[in-house]
Amino acid sequence: MPPAFSSRSLRQFDAFAKPLKDFRIQTIPGACLSIACIIIIIVLYVWEVTDYLSPAVKQEIIVDISRNRQMSINFDITFPYVPCYVLSVDSMDISGEQHSAITQDVNKTSILVDGSAKSYEADTEKAKALKLKRNANYCGSCYGTGNDDKQCCNTCEAVMEAYRTRGWSVPDPLAFEQCKDEKEVGSLGAIGQEGCRVVGKLEVNKVAGSFHIAPGKSFGEGHVHVHDLMAFAGKQFKLDHQIQRLSFGDTYPGQINPLDNSNMSEPSESPMISYFLKLVPTIYSDLLDTPLVTNQYSATWQIKSTPLTGGSDGIPGVFFNYQISPLLVKLTKERRSFLNFLTNTCAIVGGVYTVAGLLDAFVYRSSSILAKMK
Repeated sequence: MPPAFSSRSLRQFDAFAKPLKDFRIQTIPGACLSIACIIIIIVLYVWEVTDYLSPAVKQEIIVDISRNRQMSINFDITFPYVPCYVLSVDSMDISGEQHSAITQDVNKTSILVDGSAKSYEADTEKAKALKLKRNANYCGSCYGTGNDDKQCCNTCEAVMEAYRTRGWSVPDPLAFEQCKDEKEVGSLGAIGQEGCRVVGKLEVNKVAGSFHIAPGKSFGEGHVHVHDLMAFAGKQFKLDHQIQRLSFGDTYPGQINPLDNSNMSEPSESPMISYFLKLVPTIYSDLLDTPLVTNQYSATWQIKSTPLTGGSDGIPGVFFNYQISPLLVKLTKERRSFLNFLTNTCAIVGGVYTVAGLLDAFVYRSSSILAKMK
């Protein structure tokens, strides 16, 4: 087969026939369409790149079968009008497990009513004077509550604990020498004139339960949780508070905890403020990191007045009651494949170019017809 014949035959399959340069017509509308076409392609391409680099989050809902694990509760709550020595942190769940007066991983910081940190410089000097007053052989009286005359109660808390051990009602703490001395050095701040910031982490069973921050010395008697408020007889508590943070597990990027940075102001004195939380177990999987097991939650609340003596009407305090959903949400970050990105990019360029060509042909033919009519 001659080469010339082969070349002519092959050219017949060219789907992209090129017109001679002399037959090309360049118009102003065509130039405008070309510029607009380039701008649109650039904008859509940038949009496509941004979408490709921003992984989408895929959501699945399945039944949660991991019911025997523990979960952590992280909280940061400020009480502007209640001193730290008054507040107790306690937790309990439906399995009967109770933890009273929790101190592990719970830090209390005394603050002034305006939220600023309390200065202890003056208190330190008074504490030194108290230390000189109480020499190494000091043995504070237990006021008849001790098992023998040699038992010592050197602190206000030791005296009140001895009263509770005996089952006696605790009178005004300032009736005790130890409490009076500690008030003078600033250990016992006046209720309503000093606040407390409570920051902590609780490890609890992954079952329905509650935790609370409430006034009084807490302890358990059998399966009954008790708060001793006799030491504060006749006093009222203003339980306004700010929740800087409340989460059930670690927080994943973009997670919203509805009670974070919230404020609760209640005009009534010694109220019982109850939050009701619905927890949804969540597993968040990133592209590179290991899956994060946490919980999302929704919240409602109720406030009611309570007598300071407690009883069936409840006790003053802030209570967080939570229930756990039997369903689990899986959030998985997924990035599109590069082939999908490449296909979309080609579709953008080809689609815009084709539409622009159709518009250009329509404009050119319309203008030609109008010119002939004239």
